[in-house]
Amino acid sequence: MGLADPALVTASLQFPTQGQADGGLPLADDGGRGAVEDAGTVEAGDAGAPTPPDAGVDAGVDPCATLSCPANGARCDRALARCICGPGFSGDGTTCTPVAPGSPESRTSNEVCTAWRAAEVRREPGDGFTTSTATCDPGTLSRDALDDALLRLNFFRWLVGLGPTTDDAQANATGQACAVIAAWNPAGQQAHSPQPSATCYTQAGAGGAGSSNIAWGAGDARNAIDLWIIDSGNESTFGHRRWLLNPPLNPVGIGHYRGGNNYGTASCISVFGGSGTGPQPAFVAFPPPGFSPTALTQWPWTIHGSIPLSGAAVTVTRVADGVAMPVHLGALSGGYGQPALLVVREGWSPVEGQTYHVRLSGSGGPGSIEYDVTPTGCP
Repeated sequence: MGLADPALVTASLQFPTQGQADGGLPLADDGGRGAVEDAGTVEAGDAGAPTPPDAGVDAGVDPCATLSCPANGARCDRALARCICGPGFSGDGTTCTPVAPGSPESRTSNEVCTAWRAAEVRREPGDGFTTSTATCDPGTLSRDALDDALLRLNFFRWLVGLGPTTDDAQANATGQACAVIAAWNPAGQQAHSPQPSATCYTQAGAGGAGSSNIAWGAGDARNAIDLWIIDSGNESTFGHRRWLLNPPLNPVGIGHYRGGNNYGTASCISVFGGSGTGPQPAFVAFPPPGFSPTALTQWPWTIHGSIPLSGAAVTVTRVADGVAMPVHLGALSGGYGQPALLVVREGWSPVEGQTYHVRLSGSGGPGSIEYDVTPTGCP
């Protein structure tokens, strides 16, 4: 699956408390994203299982019409004719519980690579978007397309030691209303505050635009997750990443629209849900302590949470020979989930099999933070 020309891919974020978009129009280039095709997440229940043909479905009978699935990530699978647990949750569909992520530094390389590969098999072969011929019909996304996006998001959350999130039907409808406005109007920070004169304007869509990450040209909702985690061109905030890796994030609303007059597609994901009850680690690092797929360690490094912000300094040491790698800290604006700092690598890239010791020091917060990052190949 390819990515649109980087010049036609943008991402923008709404500032959470003051109602202002982040300064400037960030440009989300591919950032090495071709390797992200291998990203995955923890297998939960049988959400990633193949869906064999079902005679009842073929005959036009909807087996989900009389089936009521519990909350917390469960949904009806029409082909299997039963409830299953969504990405990041485990169980038999009767009771679904979040998969405990555990501590990133305690995982083996094989565990990380197994999780990385788990979402390689898509349930939705296309983008899952359907709509009528009406220009402003926001359309819908298939359950499989929604699960593919959740699978990707929950992999990144698992990787850094956070619990999974799920979606919400009403929030998804708002996400679709956001996406159709974004698709039919100019891209950029103003997209978070569409005016009533905007093409396809609705109050629901405007509300969604003001509380969502928005991406253009991603191709589908799953690819948009990668653009927001890479967050290229958004070096002053890394706000998209920080919202998606905010510990209490839950639920999200996912929207995607194919068409419009900008970049072919537009995607939205709401980021203000805060009902998650998963782990609340002292800090969240990307890439995290322990093993990470090598491709992800090439993306920008950030540290979020209870971190020293006053007089902060960072060192990165290559453990094998004790060489200090050239780095410096970049300040990130507040108001995007947790406080965060950017670790800027000066002209070097992490090498597979090497281990890099990170030390962040300063006053305030917990004092110093230290951890090791080890890029690992995931064939």
